[in-house]
Amino acid sequence: MYLATVDPGWSLQAWRDRARAAFAAGVRPEHLQWDSDAQLGLALASPLPDDAGAGRINVPASLVDLAGAVVCHRDPGRHALLYRLLWRVAHGERRLLERATDPDVVAATALAAAVRRDSHKMKAFVRFRESGDGGNAYLAWFEPDHWIVDRIAPFFAKRFAGMRWAILTPYRSVRWDGDALAFGPGGLRADAPAEDAQEDLWRTYYANIFNPARLNPTMMRQEMPQKYWKGLPEAALLPSLLRDAGTRVRDMAEREAQ
Repeated sequence: MYLATVDPGWSLQAWRDRARAAFAAGVRPEHLQWDSDAQLGLALASPLPDDAGAGRINVPASLVDLAGAVVCHRDPGRHALLYRLLWRVAHGERRLLERATDPDVVAATALAAAVRRDSHKMKAFVRFRESGDGGNAYLAWFEPDHWIVDRIAPFFAKRFAGMRWAILTPYRSVRWDGDALAFGPGGLRADAPAEDAQEDLWRTYYANIFNPARLNPTMMRQEMPQKYWKGLPEAALLPSLLRDAGTRVRDMAEREAQ
């Protein structure tokens, strides 16, 4: 039994390096223990051989894309699952990912889908607030379900390239100085401001673009789960907007055309 260590556990490059080393050494999936798996038996596992001789493994780009999402999941068995897929594809099952009923494919696809959903929520629900230090700096607090900060940070760097900002999460932080991203340890919710001078302006804007005629409370709660409401300035408006939606729709219908 061999032991493979991926550090940090959400790094695709770190997993690929260890997977290449194991593959080059001919280590079968059942003989490889990943450090994120169950801890039983780790003391009996031997370190992988030096990966200096590990070469490139020819696999479909779709497997690399899938792995990039799966490594960000919190499931401790994700590294082993990906290595099984890699082993099978490299040993002849070139179209494995097209077999939608294969247990390994089903499991990996589900993990990737969860990570992509979490990524979408982070893009939608991060709210920056002025830091109050007198400069053009903004802070945001977010609690992702998975290890997605490194995966999503480039999106925010592109979206908010012209301002200095930082996103804090319980396990990881990222800062943008206008030129480069810098990652660091996680923080506390108290490290980010609770509100700023722009909150009233944002709430006024949100209340005016809210369309009661398109209201679907079930779908809204599905797309905007209440776990995120505490970080959204507009969340305080939602109870009244939901309550008054029917009246506003009737008023709109009865209003004379302009």
